[in-house]
Amino acid sequence: MKAVGIIGFGSFGKFLAEKLSSYARVKVYSQSGRTSSWMVTLEEVVDVDYLVLAVPLDAYTETLEAIKPIVKPHTVIVDVCSVKVKPVETIRSIMPDQPLVATHPMFGPESASVSFAGHTFVMCPEVSTTEPYENIKHFANSLGLGVVEMSADEHDREIAVVQGLTFFIARALNDMGIHDQKLFTPSFERLLKLADLEKHHSLELFKTIQQGNPHTRAMRDNFIRVVDDVNNDLIRK
Repeated sequence: MKAVGIIGFGSFGKFLAEKLSSYARVKVYSQSGRTSSWMVTLEEVVDVDYLVLAVPLDAYTETLEAIKPIVKPHTVIVDVCSVKVKPVETIRSIMPDQPLVATHPMFGPESASVSFAGHTFVMCPEVSTTEPYENIKHFANSLGLGVVEMSADEHDREIAVVQGLTFFIARALNDMGIHDQKLFTPSFERLLKLADLEKHHSLELFKTIQQGNPHTRAMRDNFIRVVDDVNNDLIRK
């Protein structure tokens, strides 16, 4: 990699800057007010080979409209959002001719604090530009990441279960206040770990996974129906 720009300096944007600075010249732009040696202006951050959008999904339109007049034609937009169909549609509607690579790094500052090796990196070839897609795939493999290729829609269907349902249950468990117990079993401790999962993720990520994925609501509704069925069976008996 040559030069990488990152728009957004939340926990994941900062994590990427720290990790990628060992492999490329990193520039960061953020409106958060945070300071860093990587910080540059918006005009400077787009003057790169690869431009990573590390902003919440609901900030995609504003961000893309801001960079559209100043980004170079060769600059590759790298989408790292936790859902795929909606961000890709947004990027293509605003910047239809810009090179694009759609990905989902299924790791973060905590899980990959030591190394990328062994973590899953989803890539969507059918909505990506071929040459930069292959370059990023090669780079991901060199880091020891497990590259999984699938369509954007297939990704969102899988993530509706893998993250959508998991985060939904975790938030519900936290809202129930299940930590206030004196007795523990190994199974209950695993349940507490699931509840703690939600504490490590931002509200923006939770909303993106729940509201930005066209398949997550159906998964939530189905889960609630099944829980109601189990409960009703117990009541009838």
